[in-house]
Amino acid sequence: MSHATFKSLFPKLAFVLAPALLAQSGPMPPPPLMLFVREEVKPGHGAGHAATESAWTRALAKGQSKDHYIGMSALTGPSEAWFIMGYASYADWEAKQNEFDKNPALKAEIDKISAQDGEHLSGTRTLLGALRKDLSYGPPVEIGKMRYFRIRTFRVKQGQGKAFEEGVKLALGGYTKSGYTASFACYEIAAGTGSPTYLILRPLKSLAELDGMAAADKAFQEALGEEGRMAMQKVFADTVNIVENQLFAFSPKLSFPGPDMVASDPGFWTVKPPKGAK
Repeated sequence: MSHATFKSLFPKLAFVLAPALLAQSGPMPPPPLMLFVREEVKPGHGAGHAATESAWTRALAKGQSKDHYIGMSALTGPSEAWFIMGYASYADWEAKQNEFDKNPALKAEIDKISAQDGEHLSGTRTLLGALRKDLSYGPPVEIGKMRYFRIRTFRVKQGQGKAFEEGVKLALGGYTKSGYTASFACYEIAAGTGSPTYLILRPLKSLAELDGMAAADKAFQEALGEEGRMAMQKVFADTVNIVENQLFAFSPKLSFPGPDMVASDPGFWTVKPPKGAK
């Protein structure tokens, strides 16, 4: 994992949640800012990549880093590892960078591991997203008890951002009326790719939750009514270029969770270091 919060490694990042936002167990709202990092893993390099990621987390633990994160493996789409990092503000993001720069020993070790990690990757991309509460839905979740993310990426036509958002709000009305029980957070991408781009994250405790999607969608469509369905379909047809749907599995081996997140489910998040690891 290449850490974008580390100035010397800025071109290469990972998908992470900041410690200040994971410092409590129980349900928590999504962070105001989120870094999304996509690492394209070379075919056949999954095990090697996981090994360097584990070395990365051991180095951070040794250096007493407070910059915790969650890593995920793609279940669908390209062979990728994603990492997420959340911040309370841009100032918080900057403070994390400066905090790392004050630990030259850790920085040197991370530089070394980053070079090794790069041998397993064919490319990376880092995205910075801002939470859109008005386009999100449902109560906060206890992320430490989640196991998967379903991520939908909407790439919107130029000049159509506001119209797209009105379509999302129309859909939110249908979800509310139908009693939709899932929660999801919407992030508008501020930097890192073409805009307007929106990522919608739905956390899942189990993939079995997706078995009920057909019934939930039917209730949603009925709540919208024929007029609402036609209006929503027209908005998305007029405003959206591409929609991508992907599923990711949380990976303790790719993660550096905070102590309270570990406490949320220690049996899942606690990973024993390999024999001989320092």
